[in-house]
Amino acid sequence: MIRTLLLLMLLLPADPLHAADFDIYQSGFTPIQIAWQCIADKEESQRASAAMIDRVVRHDLVSSQSFRALEPISFLATTSSAFQRIDYADWRIIGADIIAICKPQRRSGQIQWLLQIHDPFRNQQLATVSFGDNPAATRQLAHRIANFIYRQVIGVPGHFDSHILFVHKHGDRSDLVYMDQDGANRQVIGRNFTLLLSPDWSPDNQLVALNTYVGNRPRLETFRLRDGKRHAFGQFKGLNSTPEFSPDGKWIAATLSKSGNPDIFLYDIQHNRWHQFTHSPAIDSSPTWSPDGKWIAFASNRGGGNPQIYRKSVQSGKVVRVSTQGNYNSSPSWSPRGDRIAIISHKNWAFALATVKPDGSDIRYLVTGARVESPSWSKNGQMLTYSAENDGIRRVYRIPAWGGRSVAITAANRDASDAVWSR
Repeated sequence: MIRTLLLLMLLLPADPLHAADFDIYQSGFTPIQIAWQCIADKEESQRASAAMIDRVVRHDLVSSQSFRALEPISFLATTSSAFQRIDYADWRIIGADIIAICKPQRRSGQIQWLLQIHDPFRNQQLATVSFGDNPAATRQLAHRIANFIYRQVIGVPGHFDSHILFVHKHGDRSDLVYMDQDGANRQVIGRNFTLLLSPDWSPDNQLVALNTYVGNRPRLETFRLRDGKRHAFGQFKGLNSTPEFSPDGKWIAATLSKSGNPDIFLYDIQHNRWHQFTHSPAIDSSPTWSPDGKWIAFASNRGGGNPQIYRKSVQSGKVVRVSTQGNYNSSPSWSPRGDRIAIISHKNWAFALATVKPDGSDIRYLVTGARVESPSWSKNGQMLTYSAENDGIRRVYRIPAWGGRSVAITAANRDASDAVWSR
């Protein structure tokens, strides 16, 4: 999913240096006001777990920008009493669109966490469910609870149990860094690569395809997350870059120049064979699969001039141009929902993260700035990450795919780029 602009930088138009005029998309969506609280009255360990669940679920929901969490101090009824008898009028008065409350309960000698979700404006309970307790995995339990609330209210699966990989460059070396989507559990899992670009998770989240370098020669590798074992599968003379796994995990699409100029090639993982996919005298790069595996979108200057986005049918070979606005569009990343493709656009020496439908319609510019690059989708297609440079330091940011605030998720003093969500 991660794309690099290095191939096409020479094709940038010689525009004068002034601010770009991107029309930033605003969806007009108003966050859902949720009255959320997790409580425990008895054992100290349960109170500690309840506090963590309360904090993590609140952060998950608010960070999605689909929710605004009301402060418990504003509640007109206690959460404990709401489990016994709920007066929806008390919650409507404080503006709660949704009520979600959680507490531990003992069943058959085991602790479980009871979650109830209510709609006070329809005077009804939407769901009640129990989650098993595992004190060693309370944070993961909280993400599951947040996912359940998100799906019940928004209607699509949550992404809160997912993970993110990114590249940290320090000096002339790069590390591969893992973290939970909320920034927790951050750890370096691959150290001191000469250069590291474009990581991509396999569909089962067990392998990562990488563009690495040995000396000054690029090559493609897989990196096994369980033990760090590396396997080179593309080390031809010239360019080897931008790998992406197919949805079924049987192929890896990548950019190779072994045919004389950059084209898209497909690597058959089972049989260890490469097949050329595009045959163009132009520069074709940065392949991304549609979630049904029927199309591959890519960047190309085959139309003359600067790069644009095209998609090609895997079966028929039909090629369709996707980007129809702007004179520079690159780095496509196809949404897991299949409905949109994220791209990087350029205008007047500024870059913008945008999304567009696969037929080229309804382009939406989400954010603009210097060196905006490497879009990647959350597994539910609701969030995007990208990297951007400020004061010489690249940071990873997240933004709702439907438009919203851009929020940095890596530190200001740590160069970070090429982020990619787990599948």
